[in-house]
Amino acid sequence: MIEFVHLRKEFDNVLAVEDLSLAIPPGEIFGLIGPNGAGKTTTIRMACGLLAPTLGRALIAGVDVAEEPERAQQNIGYLSDFFAVYEDLKVWEYLDFFAHAYKMPGAEIPARITEVIAQVNLEVKRDAMIGGLSRGMKQRLGIARAIIHRPKVMLLDEPASGLDPKARLELRNLLRGLRDQGATILISSHILTELEGFCTSIGIMEKGRMVRSGSIEEVTAAAASQRRVRLSWAGNSQAVVEEKLQRDPRVSEVSLAAGAGTFRFSGSEEDLAPVLAGLVAANVPVTSFGEVKQTVEQLYMKLSTHEVM
Repeated sequence: MIEFVHLRKEFDNVLAVEDLSLAIPPGEIFGLIGPNGAGKTTTIRMACGLLAPTLGRALIAGVDVAEEPERAQQNIGYLSDFFAVYEDLKVWEYLDFFAHAYKMPGAEIPARITEVIAQVNLEVKRDAMIGGLSRGMKQRLGIARAIIHRPKVMLLDEPASGLDPKARLELRNLLRGLRDQGATILISSHILTELEGFCTSIGIMEKGRMVRSGSIEEVTAAAASQRRVRLSWAGNSQAVVEEKLQRDPRVSEVSLAAGAGTFRFSGSEEDLAPVLAGLVAANVPVTSFGEVKQTVEQLYMKLSTHEVM
């Protein structure tokens, strides 16, 4: 649904994006992670047609954005990090303007405006002047504008900027709902906790290059040379647990205390099952046992060199 083919962008003597190739299938929420200056915003602007690539192609729903910009943009909902609004319009008037700009059928527009205003929780501000809205409310309005025409693809550059914690949670739920309705979403952020438990795939950018990309499970597997496993048990079984673990050559960094602990394991996920079975066979009353999954932030800190252009 979103495809970049050897995408490159130069600004004078600055190489902002270098040889970026990426394919995002339908129904994904892809998180583009990296520090400010990594090339995330430039990539998104090329994807929506605001910047022409120096080399390469950006395709949305199979349409080359540079060759057929108007056709491509019918499939795109875009929200920039910093965007302007028409402050002398009412909320509904602003959405009505953009609905017509996207050439939506006139008969559908009033109901659609009511629908998206409810989706972003701006019902009480429907007739308010935009100039009187808070930063967070303007951000919600920008999201409403981006989804008014039911786009297949959402391109969101730091969309949680200016939102309070409750509004950020509502944004997550809204975007999950859009994904469930068939939208494919590319979202950038340098605040990693915004993407935790939310994206289906991630890409880590630095100095204009993609360091690593894939599903969170794939990136986790590639980044982890060893699994970290946490277990706990009832009763006084620490000596038995330690003895069983130390005898396994795939186990290292055993740390046990007060009925619980962790260890590193170099085998596959399937190889962990016999470890648990061995503890149970030794009459250890195991109460919990499982791999500690890395967070998006931990993955980023492990894979990133934190460099910008």
